[in-house]
Amino acid sequence: MGSSVMDLQQEILFSLEKDGVVISNEFGESIKESHQKIVGAIKSLESLGNVVNVKQNALKTWECTEEGTGVATEGSHEARLFNSLPPEGRSVADIKDNFPNSNFALGAAMKNKWLKKEGEKVVPAMTSIEDQVQKYLQAITAGAADSVPDNVKVEYKKRKLIREVEMTVFEVTKGNEFTTSIVKQEGELTKEMIESGQWKKTTFKPFNFKSKGRVDQRSGYLHPLMQLRSEFRQIFLEMGFSEMPTNNFVESAFWNFDALFQPQQHPARDAHDTFYVAEPGKTINVPEDYLQKVKKTHSVGGYGSIGYQYDWSRDEAHKNLLRTHTTAVSARMLYKLAQDGFQPVKFFSIDRVFRNETLDATHLAEFNQIEGVVADYNLSIKNLMGLIKGFFEKIGITKLRFKPAYNPYTEPSMEIFSYHEGLQKWVEVGNSGMFRPEMLRPMGIPENVTVAAWGLSLERPAMIMYGINNIRELVGPRVKMELILDNPVCTIDKFRKRAKPDTPGAPTVESLTKRQELILDRLSALQAKVANIAAKMGVKLEDSDTAVTTQLDGGPKLGAIHDVVIYADPRRPPYSLRALANALSSKYSMCLRVHCHSTVKEVSEKLQQFWGVCHGIERSQCNVCLTLMWRQDGDSPTALMPTLTVSPLASSKVCGEHNIGRYLSRLLEVALPSINLYESLSSPVFTTQVDELLDQCYSKFTLGNNKERAGYVRDLNARLGKESYLVGSNLTLVDLIVLSNLLQFRMLESAPPNVQKWSKGCLAHQLCKNFI
Repeated sequence: MGSSVMDLQQEILFSLEKDGVVISNEFGESIKESHQKIVGAIKSLESLGNVVNVKQNALKTWECTEEGTGVATEGSHEARLFNSLPPEGRSVADIKDNFPNSNFALGAAMKNKWLKKEGEKVVPAMTSIEDQVQKYLQAITAGAADSVPDNVKVEYKKRKLIREVEMTVFEVTKGNEFTTSIVKQEGELTKEMIESGQWKKTTFKPFNFKSKGRVDQRSGYLHPLMQLRSEFRQIFLEMGFSEMPTNNFVESAFWNFDALFQPQQHPARDAHDTFYVAEPGKTINVPEDYLQKVKKTHSVGGYGSIGYQYDWSRDEAHKNLLRTHTTAVSARMLYKLAQDGFQPVKFFSIDRVFRNETLDATHLAEFNQIEGVVADYNLSIKNLMGLIKGFFEKIGITKLRFKPAYNPYTEPSMEIFSYHEGLQKWVEVGNSGMFRPEMLRPMGIPENVTVAAWGLSLERPAMIMYGINNIRELVGPRVKMELILDNPVCTIDKFRKRAKPDTPGAPTVESLTKRQELILDRLSALQAKVANIAAKMGVKLEDSDTAVTTQLDGGPKLGAIHDVVIYADPRRPPYSLRALANALSSKYSMCLRVHCHSTVKEVSEKLQQFWGVCHGIERSQCNVCLTLMWRQDGDSPTALMPTLTVSPLASSKVCGEHNIGRYLSRLLEVALPSINLYESLSSPVFTTQVDELLDQCYSKFTLGNNKERAGYVRDLNARLGKESYLVGSNLTLVDLIVLSNLLQFRMLESAPPNVQKWSKGCLAHQLCKNFI
């Protein structure tokens, strides 16, 4: 039974006191203990502080393979062959039939001149031998690889008897606080330690004040295919299509093939192309009258067709399989439409289908099919081409060509090609056609009704948009989590007018936005340089930002035009601004806008509609324009604070939600003196209390840690036990700011009772009707 970790620690300390240094692997060999347990004991000693110093080194060594271990135990193949031979020898054929590794053993033994041939037999050439291979391998097993010559180790490595391994070895020396007495360090200060006074005699583990908690708490992410699927689905819905139910992956051969007028001898119905279901192997719920009509159409024809002229098999039609296309769902929907009374419809589906394909870079046995179906009176091939053109224009593909093709259930049929700008050639992007009368008329579809359909895969557009060359990196066990977590969201620009071929690089909203951001960043840098030069020359810049100083330093003036930009991090939404903007809109003509900076990858729909409603008033026609720009500058507390500016060139900025609230409150009180949130309170004493609490909120919430925030909430709870609001009996600016911070840090739900009661009173106030 091995030693415990505590015993090993003690042995290491005694050995260290005696020798001054301990090498982990050598120490383990000396006490016959595994190296892994020695390393565990060293790590435990290292956690005690400065008791020991530990240095990590990489050591290359040799070890025997499974075959080499067998040779070290039982002897080499050639030695075992020599020892197995009787004095009169054995025939070569007998050795090859009955001795393992006979070819190698014979060759090595003959090379060592241990054996010789006499006619058809092999006989010993000497009375005894020394098995040097076994001795060398025993030395390597015992850890004495240095005693084995290097050329021998190279040879044995080729024979796969040994392998080179890299081992991490720990060198332990005495620390500044070295001692042979191990004192267990406690990791937690408990209530019992404090009450008994035991904490005074207890040694505690040192705290790591530099450690950081995890900031980027990740939530769920959509797979790229699901993102793109929702985009295609939205396109169909915008075109007036209805989605078909596609939740049955297992389908009968009748609906998958026979109902589509696909013959039972078709190669696609072979087991090499289709997955058939073993249990249950047959379906039992096919409409009998419809089945008879399909059988007749296949066997003898009808509706202007002679059919396929073969004996149609019910057993073949009843086989269950994994559907090979979503057209089986289209067949079911068209049959139901005929039974319920035909009316023009537009159907679509996007879901999985299964085919027994050979897996390669562009094919899977399971993929998603996109299908569109339109049924109406007197549709023609021109109508189908127009539908296809409109659909592909929605996804940004304008260069289309059509090539005649053959499908069992469509006539005419067309393959759809698009010009690929990257490959500089025409590539197939889909298939299409008009459903045959032999498919439609047995269902009961009227004779003057035609049905147009087209389809394409979902995976190939996704591979193009995400830059993936191998489909197995998009679906299956080879998918990397980085693909889902870090890839940008690829969306289809459905409403942008594409540039003509002769005008490449036409501007887009995205490119113009990035260009504007770049210009603003350069203007800010230029303004800073000018201010720096002016300060060195002793020149005062009075005219450069007069409007800025007027608004930020002199305070807002009634009747002036205030164009304010607020930068905020979406992880800390300044909810108080909603209430202030709501109050301002009752007096001022407001222009409220929300934009996203390029540093933000994704913003929820709720934050995109932060103001509740974006007023369509032009900037030139409004008194106040509030533009909220979501931007991420880092993870520090100051980087997470919102900032307010009235010009890209402004040298002054208002930082922090509490200061932005002060600025907007002044603007509000100029217009509506009846609203007392800040400076127009009943007395300067109240204003001073508001300022004090605002500054505490800033220091405790914005800049504080979790412990300081919790302590501040307890103080607020005690204060609210005596008053309805934080300052007196009326809502003030400090109530808005504190409530916003509680929501940002998700502390409201677990807050004490008085804080909970106060928050409900705040949210019921008319000013806070759209606070959350």
